[in-house]
Amino acid sequence: MVSLLTFNLIACASLPSDSLAKPSNALETVSAKATRIGLWVENDNTNQPGLSGFHPLSDGLDALVARLALIEAADKTIDAQYYLYHDDLVGQLFLQYLLRAADRGVRVRLLLDDLSIASLDKTVAIANEHPFFEIRLFNPLATRGWGRSFQLLAQFDRANRRMHNKSFIVDNQLAILGGRNIGNEYYRNSAVEFADLDMIHRGVVVPQISNEFDRYWNSSSSYPAESLINRSVTTDDKQRLNDKLADAANSASGQKYIKRLKQASLVEHIASGEMRWYWGDVSVYADAPEKILAPVSDRSTHLTPQLFPYIDSAARELVMFSPYLVPGKEGVTFFSDLVKRGVKVVLITNSLASTDVAVVHAGYSKYRKDLLEAGVRLIEVKPHAAKGEIHKTITGSSRASLHAKTFIIDRRYLFVGSLNLDPRSALLNTEIGAIYDTPEMAEDFISGLSRLDRGGFWELKLTENGIQWFDCNPECRVVSNKDPESSLFTRVGIFILSLLPIEQQL
Repeated sequence: MVSLLTFNLIACASLPSDSLAKPSNALETVSAKATRIGLWVENDNTNQPGLSGFHPLSDGLDALVARLALIEAADKTIDAQYYLYHDDLVGQLFLQYLLRAADRGVRVRLLLDDLSIASLDKTVAIANEHPFFEIRLFNPLATRGWGRSFQLLAQFDRANRRMHNKSFIVDNQLAILGGRNIGNEYYRNSAVEFADLDMIHRGVVVPQISNEFDRYWNSSSSYPAESLINRSVTTDDKQRLNDKLADAANSASGQKYIKRLKQASLVEHIASGEMRWYWGDVSVYADAPEKILAPVSDRSTHLTPQLFPYIDSAARELVMFSPYLVPGKEGVTFFSDLVKRGVKVVLITNSLASTDVAVVHAGYSKYRKDLLEAGVRLIEVKPHAAKGEIHKTITGSSRASLHAKTFIIDRRYLFVGSLNLDPRSALLNTEIGAIYDTPEMAEDFISGLSRLDRGGFWELKLTENGIQWFDCNPECRVVSNKDPESSLFTRVGIFILSLLPIEQQL
C-alpha cells in the first residue's frame, strides 16, 4: 500500500509555474553587426548581399573545433539548442568554453531536452547559477531523482515526445545547424563514430535560425533549470566542476581538439576570406514547439508538410540519407510513385551491423523488399566506413554509424537538419532543418557519394535468391544473402521486433 501511494505521488508530480521564465530574444541586428564576428563577416569581400553563405562540416573533429572557435570569438551572445548532452570529454570541453564565455560577459542561453540530463542536475545547477549563463529544459519531468522512471511511465504520452532540434548561434551572425548533438560519438572521440553533417551559416539565414531558437526558448514547454532543480551550490561544488573540466581539456584526447583549434582558427579563415562558402537562397523549417502537446493527428504544427512540396517536385533524382529509415506503407507508395514518374530514388541508411538503434532497423527491414520491388535503389552503410571512405579518424574508430539527415533533389535542392525518415521524427518529436537552393553544393555532394560508393556501402538487390547484399569495390559481387556482419541471434531478434505493433514509436 505504501509503495502504491508513493508511486501515485511521484506519477502525479506537477511541473512548476512558468512564471520564472522571462522572455528573451536574439541579439538585435545593429548590435550583432558591431561584434567582432559581425565586422569580419561585413568586411569579407566574398559577401553576396541578399543571399546566405554556408559551409559543410562533415568532419567530426572540425565540427567541434568550429563550435569552440565561435565560442571563443563571441562578444555578446551564444544560443545553443540540443537534444542530447553527454557528460563526456566533448560535453565537458563544450561546457568549459561556454563558462569561459560567460565569464567574459557573453550571455549564454542553453536549451536542452530534459530526457538526456537526468544524472546531470548538479552540473546544470552550477552552470545555471552563473549570472550570464541560463539553462532551460524542454518538456521536463517534475521528478528529478529515483522516481523519475515512474513518472516517465505515468506521463508517457507527453514524456515520449522530445525536442530533437540542434542549433548553435553566436552573436546572431554565424550559426551551425545539422545532425550533431553534444557527445564524443559525434566528434571523433568514441569507439562508435557517427558519420554526420552540420552546416555553418552566415547572411540572411542566420536570423531565421535565431527566430526558431527564440520560439523554443520562450515556449511554454521550456522551463528554467532553477524551477526544476532544487540543489544548493557551494564554492567547493564550483571548484570541483572547474577542476573536472580542466582535467578534460588537459587530457591527451582533449589536447587533440585544442591543438586543432590553435592550428586552424575558423574565425581567422572567415576574416581572411580563406574559407570556401557556397552561396544561395536558404529557407529554415521547423516543427512548432507546440507539436509535443498537440494530438498526433494535428499536422498544423508539423515540419514534414512544409518539406513535402520540395520532395514531390523531384523530376529526375532523389537521394536521401537517413540513419533511421522507417518509410511505412505510405512512404513505400510515395517512393514507388516517384519511380513510376521516372525519378531515380536512392535511399542510404545504416546496415544492421552499423546501426546504433536495432529496434529501428526492425522497422526498416520489413520494407526492404517492397522498396526494391518498387525500383528504389537501397544502399546500407558498412560498419567500418568511417575508417577510410568517409574520413580518416584520429581516434582509430572501430565502428561507424551513419547519423547525417540529408536529401538532395535533382542536384539542386539540398536538405540538412535533424529530421529522420521515420514516424518518430514526423509525428512525435520536434525537428529543424534547412533547404538550400544550391546546384553547386548539391553536385559536390553527389560526386562525393559516387566516391564513397566504391567501398563504404553495400548495395541491396532483389534477385531470384531474394534480397542480396553486393559489394561494389571495385566490381560488384554478392557478399551475403543476409544482413552482413551480423549474428544469427541478432537477426532473429530483429525479426521478432519487426512483428511488434510499435512502428509509430520508431
